Amino acid sequence: MMWVIRAGQNSGFYDKYLRTSRVYIPWDGYKFDLSSIKERADFRAVVEKEKKMDNRTSVSNWAGQLFTFTQEIQTGDYVLIPSKGSRNYCLAKITGAYSFDEKEPDKLYHSRPIDILLKDIPRDIFSQSVIYSLGAFRTIFRAKHEDEIMNTIKKWKEAHR
Repeated sequence: MMWVIRAGQNSGFYDKYLRTSRVYIPWDGYKFDLSSIKERADFRAVVEKEKKMDNRTSVSNWAGQLFTFTQEIQTGDYVLIPSKGSRNYCLAKITGAYSFDEKEPDKLYHSRPIDILLKDIPRDIFSQSVIYSLGAFRTIFRAKHEDEIMNTIKKWKEAHR
């Protein structure tokens, strides 16, 4: 599978993701280990408590992303990380399980290790439908058109050797 994981507002943590070979949940709060939470409904309760909100749509959206990051993403999955302005992407592969670090200096408590495969993949190599799909508003989501994305990246890489 392929996922998109954004590096915070305005891709502010993009360089850190690459430097540390980790992807993070770049949100404030949630300063506790999420590994024992296994059900979506339980993530909803966590979001309601943490964000002090009961808007069903917002709670479901946040809870779904937490569930995806901690439970659905698997070792071996691919990740596209958009750079500032989403003009370029980094392609990485998940190399390990979710972990929690309460002493993380940037308060990025939740992370997963990655292997950086390719950097500076230009956005304009992709079809318009792929570009639109990668522009989703969420921070963490499954990429659509996975085969097309991988084939396009492979062709681009071969042309730029």
